[in-house]
Amino acid sequence: MNQIELKWLCGSAALAAGIGCSLLLPRAAELWPVAVTLAALVALLGYGFAVRGWWLLTVALAGLALAYQSTVQNERLYRESPWLRAVRHQGASTASGVPELRQELSRRVAAGGGHAPQLTALNQAILLGERKRLPAQFRQVFVDSGAIHVFAISGLHVMVVAKILMCLAAFVFVPYRWQGAVTLPVLWGYVYLIGSPPSAVRAALMATFYFSASVVWRRPNGPIAWALAFLVVHVSDPGQLTNVGSLFSFVVMLSLVLASRVVRLPRRIWAKLLVLTLAAWAAGVPIAAATFGRLTPGGILANLVLVVTAAYSVTAGILGLLLSFVWLPLAEHLNNLAILTTQAMVVVASAVARLPFASVEIPPWGFFECGGWYVALGLLAYLVRHVQDRHARL
Repeated sequence: MNQIELKWLCGSAALAAGIGCSLLLPRAAELWPVAVTLAALVALLGYGFAVRGWWLLTVALAGLALAYQSTVQNERLYRESPWLRAVRHQGASTASGVPELRQELSRRVAAGGGHAPQLTALNQAILLGERKRLPAQFRQVFVDSGAIHVFAISGLHVMVVAKILMCLAAFVFVPYRWQGAVTLPVLWGYVYLIGSPPSAVRAALMATFYFSASVVWRRPNGPIAWALAFLVVHVSDPGQLTNVGSLFSFVVMLSLVLASRVVRLPRRIWAKLLVLTLAAWAAGVPIAAATFGRLTPGGILANLVLVVTAAYSVTAGILGLLLSFVWLPLAEHLNNLAILTTQAMVVVASAVARLPFASVEIPPWGFFECGGWYVALGLLAYLVRHVQDRHARL
């Protein structure tokens, strides 16, 4: 028996063991999403820490989840399970005790932007999470173009702020090993000041685990950082497993992490951006289709431009905010640069929203449609990597 046949035999045995466990615990069928979650976490942590036999446990948990899911008529049983009903959701903003400081930051972000009040309001929404300032007509444009996510303080904003802070730390000769540890308190202070929205907290958690790796003499590892952030969020609040925003955020972050590790990314920046944009869009398709009954092919084209312009807008806005405490005239110039890039975002989003089939309504997807989509994505990634390996050997 060769090694491949042995692996198939062990995998089949693990799958059968998982299905057998489901027969022993039939009343736990409502917890099938938990089994899926555990399978993903075991796969990521086992792969990241090079643990032997992690794939067998992953296959067993996947079989357990599939067997459980087939016995649940709908997700209502899962949503009404006692362990979820016992969760108490806390209030919204944790920064309510510092409204004066938030108002001051908002005023500094708006410095020099009196000639374009609506675009200034967009910048305040992008940088400080002040979604109430977002004009209604602009909100609809970004929704129709599939790019409303740029106004959620999430991974893009947190990573830009973290990179700026680490560059400043390097500028004052902080050793590389300690740059993450030095900048993380400031990063969490930013998250707190903007009201600690869940998307920003999730991104800050992942950044914390990622940039803290050097402190313990380890290389930053995306899958491990993602898995640890996922564990912290869902152990502290299991109800997030049914939150669409949290699910979308973690799935997209995972797709970017895996795309950069499974597939060899092109060296050219535009090609790398195209691959990552396609990965993020494809990962979010089943969630949007199942929840909203909508596909947004226009989001591919929009995000190719908007992710770059949003990064420039956030960078200019954050630098303007920091420099406003040192030299206000220079900060006003940077704020106007942010306004210029924001205006470009509006123009692109408006053009994409007017394209035919940019946003299409479809019947909501079920479990098997979503699962089939992700299986197809995994096979596509495997084929791409296989082709890349063949070309590398030639």
